[in-house]
Amino acid sequence: MLESRQVRRQAVVGGLLLVAMVGCASMEAPKMTATEAIDARQKLMKEQGAAMKSIQDKLKAGQVQAIVPDAEKLAQTSKEIPKMFPEGSVNPATSRAKPEIWQDWPKFEGYAKSLDTKATQLVALAKEGNAQVTATAATDLGKTTCGACHNAFRGPEIKK
Repeated sequence: MLESRQVRRQAVVGGLLLVAMVGCASMEAPKMTATEAIDARQKLMKEQGAAMKSIQDKLKAGQVQAIVPDAEKLAQTSKEIPKMFPEGSVNPATSRAKPEIWQDWPKFEGYAKSLDTKATQLVALAKEGNAQVTATAATDLGKTTCGACHNAFRGPEIKK
């Protein structure tokens, strides 16, 4: 009789564990539709573009340390880029993303990681206040991360 109680307890505990595991598995973040992903990434890219423009404007005005929040924004948002490109989220009518993104995913991800690294370095340089070094780093960031990724993975302007 003692053995049958143990067997029942084990069955109940096992069943509860199974229910808990299934419940946790179903708590995954919902996947974005292609339209949602396109909208989200376009919003993110506009924020990044505004941050880059602000950096350029402030550097031209000699406000080196004032670029810190903008560079921090680039570092922060760079981490979100890969999530904004679920496989197949293309729509030639609304998005300039090329299918090559998913064909060379490691390269695409590398650009996002490089943006994070270079934006973080830009923050440190801006805090030091050396205008020439900071401006050179900002130009390099634009060419080797944003520009390089766009050249490889972004199609021509969409004519409306």
